Amino acid sequence: MKVLLVTNYVPDQQNSMLAFRRVLERELPHQGCEVRVVAPAERVLRFAPSARWRKWFGYVDKFILFIPALRRAARWADVVHVTDHSNGMYIPWIESKPNVATCHDVIAIQAAKGHAEGWQVGFTGRVFQRLIARGLGHADIVACVSELTRRELLALNLVEPSRVTSAHNGLNDDFAPMPAQERTSILARLGVPAGSYLLHVGMQHPRKNRERVLDAFIALQARAAAAGRAPVMERLVFVGPPPEGEMLDAARKHGVADRIVALEGISHAELRAVYGGATALLFPSLQEGFGWPVIEAQASGCPVFTSNFAPMNEIGGEGAVYVDARDPVAMAQAIEEAAPRLEEMRRLGLENAAHYTPSRMAAAYVAAYALALERRGGQPR
Repeated sequence: MKVLLVTNYVPDQQNSMLAFRRVLERELPHQGCEVRVVAPAERVLRFAPSARWRKWFGYVDKFILFIPALRRAARWADVVHVTDHSNGMYIPWIESKPNVATCHDVIAIQAAKGHAEGWQVGFTGRVFQRLIARGLGHADIVACVSELTRRELLALNLVEPSRVTSAHNGLNDDFAPMPAQERTSILARLGVPAGSYLLHVGMQHPRKNRERVLDAFIALQARAAAAGRAPVMERLVFVGPPPEGEMLDAARKHGVADRIVALEGISHAELRAVYGGATALLFPSLQEGFGWPVIEAQASGCPVFTSNFAPMNEIGGEGAVYVDARDPVAMAQAIEEAAPRLEEMRRLGLENAAHYTPSRMAAAYVAAYALALERRGGQPR
């Protein structure tokens, strides 16, 4: 089967989507597929006179200059796979071919409709989300990365239920426990002091709930001080931007600002080390399409505390502890109560993460390609 992967514009720095493409490009040949990749080239963006114009010059690359190249590339394929739903506006241009689109989440579409708390969408954003939604409606098959995404897509009535399937994500890189000596060396280079630490991985966005992570860490310190004992975690590590504004004020007010480390732009090996060295990951996200850090942490040997919301409570398995993401004191209490069994959580987490393999994900996409071909009454060449 000849599969054309339509992937993301590199200057947009959508690193998780680029990693997703790399996994498919690597794994699909093991499933009997011949694979080619096409993406918008950086052409006029190089001539943008200032940062203010970069977005608009990028639009020319992505939505004007790329279309002829996409249509030419599609002639070769049995199936065209748009690997990120945010490129759904390309689907009408390749409708002559059986096609599949991956839907990672519908959060931005919901936000454009005014249904996502804390997410304001401007005029151009609303236009693009309408184009994306229209494109998904034209797809032969939409493959959702989690059962939650599938339910939410169907609730939006954008795609007929018969054209929606599931293809759960697999780990997009070699997440695994790192040897202690290597891990210690990397953490020292990153400036992460020795000792126990609570970890959060994610950007600064209201739905990531980073403020409550800080509040839970403060509660852990206060509870330990009141009981006259050492805290379960001595430090807080953010993989993402450092606390600013009200978060920084709260950290200073409660005397924990000097116990916070923020790491930005770290490599994959460094991320593995940070996961492996953590006492636990706290990931109280309010809304996700899948929740990569949950599985990445478990595969790296890090115990996980995460929201009692789908999809986190669907993918974390028995190894995770599910918490009230809006109650930092309850989160702190849950962490303290689970502290005696962190090793058991680590073992169960490793077992759970083993279900999310790249090969299993690739096989699910081959099944989705077969469905797209079946809808068109065709067979792969």
